Amino acid sequence: MRITTQMLNETAKRTGIPINHTSLLNYINDSGSSGDNTLLDALNKNDKVSSAATANYKKLEKSADSLKEQAEKLAQTGEGSFWDKIKESANTEELCKTVEHYVSNYNTTLRELKKSPGVLNQYYGEMLRDTALENSEQLSALGITIGKDGALSIDAEKLKAASVDDVEKVFGASGSLTSKTAFIAGKISDNAQANMESVSGQYNASGNLYAQLASKFDYFG
Repeated sequence: MRITTQMLNETAKRTGIPINHTSLLNYINDSGSSGDNTLLDALNKNDKVSSAATANYKKLEKSADSLKEQAEKLAQTGEGSFWDKIKESANTEELCKTVEHYVSNYNTTLRELKKSPGVLNQYYGEMLRDTALENSEQLSALGITIGKDGALSIDAEKLKAASVDDVEKVFGASGSLTSKTAFIAGKISDNAQANMESVSGQYNASGNLYAQLASKFDYFG
């Protein structure tokens, strides 16, 4: 026997089930007019939160990668290294610009870490600050100071007046600043990438849940 819509409606009347010819999506949207939070509202909220979190982690990954690149560049040794080229060309302007890029990427990474939740991000932020603090006296001699928030600031004139050898002692391979920074920045980037994948997985799970509910309960669509 073929079951018609009319038969389903009659059965619904007898059992007290409200007759509804709309889909689950429409029902959820209509329910939202009462002012109560709905499943769709929750999913939309999760979508916005996920998008914001993903954007933050992307910025963090990008700044950490840039910081690692600058730190590794400064930590190079041997023939053809950054310091070898600077000494050969006596291009102190290029040296100052590279140090400024390092400081800028350091500050951006530290700022993005503060915006990103998680124990590991807090830990890596502390590691970055501690690395700078361990070298505070040497940095200060070059015109680079550490603020209360951990951010670095540069006295450009004092940095320009420093010799290449003095700058190399702080930022070169003989010191610990850049090698430690490169290591920490790599960890920060890896963690940001893992967090992005985690956020994406949670969002997809929410989307799949909604699809399953819509498929299960959309009897009259």
